[in-house]
Amino acid sequence: MKIYSALKDSQIHLANNGGDNRGRILKIIDSFPGIRYRDILRLTNLNNGTLSHHLSALEKQSMIKIGKTENSNITRYYPASTHPDEFLILNYLKIKTTKKIILYLQEEVNGASFNEIANHIGKAPSTTSWNLKRLLDAKIVERKRGENVSLFVLNNKELVAKLVAENNKSLLDRSIENYISIIDEL
Repeated sequence: MKIYSALKDSQIHLANNGGDNRGRILKIIDSFPGIRYRDILRLTNLNNGTLSHHLSALEKQSMIKIGKTENSNITRYYPASTHPDEFLILNYLKIKTTKKIILYLQEEVNGASFNEIANHIGKAPSTTSWNLKRLLDAKIVERKRGENVSLFVLNNKELVAKLVAENNKSLLDRSIENYISIIDEL
């Protein structure tokens, strides 16, 4: 498996580069803002308790931020330097459906209607509505009332564009997401 091989190569690279565990963990979090616990566990080859201890210590030292998306049990890890606005958008860019919505609205100059968004992301209206509500509550998306239909627009297209560009930089990052998707489907 190519993806497994890429992950193994990165694990060997991290293990052979020496340094302390916290330094390795910080490098991983800096490289992949919004990375999940399980991914850090796989990349560091640390056992569960050791990783948990180091992440807790890094948080207490204010070297990392820990984020949970509302209505989700998913915990993600970010560099301490992550701005709160970036932190929030990055959380939603890591969720497949909300990312599709954000990227679609980024392309739409005047916004998009509910039906246009639902058709573009290929999800049921109830799923689209739930994810749009999450984005509205987080103030990432705004609803503008038109004559016949409501339009949804991004509040900060420039920041979203910057974050998308910065976080789509790595083949390893995409490999990790693909690997996780494959495992989740099994």
